[in-house]
Amino acid sequence: MNAAWEAVSRVVDEPAWYWVYDKLAFWPSTYAHAWPGFREPSPSRTWDLSPGNLDRSSAEFRLGPYAVEEHQVGTIALAAFREVCGPDDWMWALHWQHQSYRVRPHLMSGSARWPVPVFPRADYHLFLASDFSFGTLGHPWERTLCVFGEKLVPAFERLGEGVLPNVLRQDGKPSALAR
Repeated sequence: MNAAWEAVSRVVDEPAWYWVYDKLAFWPSTYAHAWPGFREPSPSRTWDLSPGNLDRSSAEFRLGPYAVEEHQVGTIALAAFREVCGPDDWMWALHWQHQSYRVRPHLMSGSARWPVPVFPRADYHLFLASDFSFGTLGHPWERTLCVFGEKLVPAFERLGEGVLPNVLRQDGKPSALAR
């Protein structure tokens, strides 16, 4: 592990998980009728990472390819995190039912493997400001990435332009921009 990532115990990450369950009303589910499974804050944008108009409850949707590559989303996220975090700031990196971390974006290497990726390939992944004012929540079964907070949303929109084209929801409501 490098200096950017500090593994934390379940006791240390409790305040972050309490915030996720309380403020986001986090309710994980593999069932499409229960998605998104959390309350999307305002402001927020939720990008659809799936490839086109597949039935979200089908096996083809769950097992098929993504519309964007994991490294593209990671590159956008790292640039956005660095833009909105000070040089000494840290964020929570939460991996549902797995090891959590404190991560310092300005110490991260763009090419290094992240213990918790922003991209939600197989589980829920959350990145939260230490004061919970902004963050991301990747939903593995809905195949979406929700970005929230006054500082982080505009950074993601600008940095993700052309890569993250499909906004599924804005501020928790269906987006007029959705395909």
